[in-house]
Amino acid sequence: WRGPPGTHDVALGLDVFDQFFNGDQTTPLEVPQFDKYAFDGQGDRTSPLLTPKPDILLFEGWFVGARPLSLDKFSEPPEPILTEADRQFALDMNQALEDYLPLWDKMDALLVLNPEDYRLSLTWRWEAESKAIAQGKTGMSESEITEFVQYFWKALHPQLFITELLSHDQWVDYVLEINANHQPVKLYSPAS
Repeated sequence: WRGPPGTHDVALGLDVFDQFFNGDQTTPLEVPQFDKYAFDGQGDRTSPLLTPKPDILLFEGWFVGARPLSLDKFSEPPEPILTEADRQFALDMNQALEDYLPLWDKMDALLVLNPEDYRLSLTWRWEAESKAIAQGKTGMSESEITEFVQYFWKALHPQLFITELLSHDQWVDYVLEINANHQPVKLYSPAS
């Protein structure tokens, strides 16, 4: 499935950063776009957006800033990493994070949106799919969403990767805590 480490065009991301940092003001920035509802919710890249060069480039994603962990973190991983195949998948995704480090190095600052409970991602994904289906778009069923979200938890489990990321103030500039109603409740700097 799309989404975990190894399924992104890192070179394209680096190209966008290079356009932003090195391009002149008259050359439009080519911003990649992705339609996550294409192919029954599996998603696909669409035509890039040409935009005047902005003053600020916001680079977002569910694991932006995540870094590879030491292998001992996988000795007793959290659910749903249950089988040896799950553990190997998690290890493979951990290794694939190495390819993203040049992208993270291009960022001037990192703001992490941190839900009060990582399991809210399952509820929120169901809400988003329900809205899309109500608008006539294709989407996944509840069981497909559960399988999809657990796939991401197996790839880079928040209890492992987000906890580690937030413990390093040299990587994270700000953390915005989000409650179950999608409301921001606390903004802080790990360094303070």
